Amino acid sequence: MSDSCSRKDCIEFLGVCVDKVDTSALVDAITSFALGQEQKTVMYVNADCMLLSQKNIEYRDALNRAGLVYADGIGVVLGARLWGHRLPGRSTAADFIYDVCRKCAVKDVPVFLLGAAEGVAKEAAERLVQMVPGLEIAGTHHGYFSSHESDRIIDMINSSGAKLLVVGFGAPKQELWMLEHASRLAPRCLWGVGGLFDFVSGRTARGPQWLLDNGFEWLCRLAVEPRRLWRRYIPGNILFVLTVLRYRLFASRKP
Repeated sequence: MSDSCSRKDCIEFLGVCVDKVDTSALVDAITSFALGQEQKTVMYVNADCMLLSQKNIEYRDALNRAGLVYADGIGVVLGARLWGHRLPGRSTAADFIYDVCRKCAVKDVPVFLLGAAEGVAKEAAERLVQMVPGLEIAGTHHGYFSSHESDRIIDMINSSGAKLLVVGFGAPKQELWMLEHASRLAPRCLWGVGGLFDFVSGRTARGPQWLLDNGFEWLCRLAVEPRRLWRRYIPGNILFVLTVLRYRLFASRKP
């Protein structure tokens, strides 16, 4: 199942290349990509994403073709440690989106927000502009559109002048959509962010900061949306641990 890593300074974990990047370097990379000539995609992985990548080869391929993949979840950091790898830590978009926006404001990088339910991206954009003076939001659009509407959405994004496209469909939909349409999108950086807009807009609470800082954001999310997320975080986390241990044991038995 091993896919060799083509990017520098990354680790290969369960067949996925994860970059050894801290939050500060990640912020710099996103804004640098947005100003570059070559288009780059930025994606994240957490325990649920890693499990999805074991079953969905197309999704795993999208991750391994990205310009950068970062650990958004303490499970990935701890799981990688079982393999003898050290990642700088977890980076969660809800924490550093404001730093990205501040850099975009300074560097004159227009941003387009695409995803979430109708009106959520617009509310998130309004809050970001309030918090980051000088930030240019080139446009917003919800994520509930059919595949045949993609052409219209792409035209809207390209005509907006955005250099950074932030896509919040959730994994693996956002990664597969970015991979499919990257060649037709004008923004130089395409960044998948999952449910970020719900948090930034204020529609979904994140929980006490001390829990977030100590790797328990999954518990906070479970408390807020138990019916939707219990399968992901209870049996899902257990399955992730068992998967890591199984592959670690398999690897240790190789001659």
